[in-house]
Amino acid sequence: MSGEEEKVTLTFSINGTDRNPFDSWGLKQNPFPMSGIAELSAGEKQLASLGGDPIRSAEDIQRRLRGFDPSFVARVVGAWRPGYVVRITITFPRSRHAS
Repeated sequence: MSGEEEKVTLTFSINGTDRNPFDSWGLKQNPFPMSGIAELSAGEKQLASLGGDPIRSAEDIQRRLRGFDPSFVARVVGAWRPGYVVRITITFPRSRHAS
């Protein structure tokens, strides 16, 4: 490695529709990890929860992302669109945990 810090890229959804797309499989949210990095799994589960049960308000997002940096949460709230599923891709240094 050339001295560059390893980066992690995650893609998650914000479900602004009126139904959970995982209901048909008997799930509340996507059960699969995004990165496979154990120390990120708790934060990944929180992010995955945004794509399951519908987001009804900004407060839903704030509650589900409790513990994340407030500026990140504000950006997620800003990306949420009622009636739509929005996909977000984030990249951050591996040493900077999201949770």
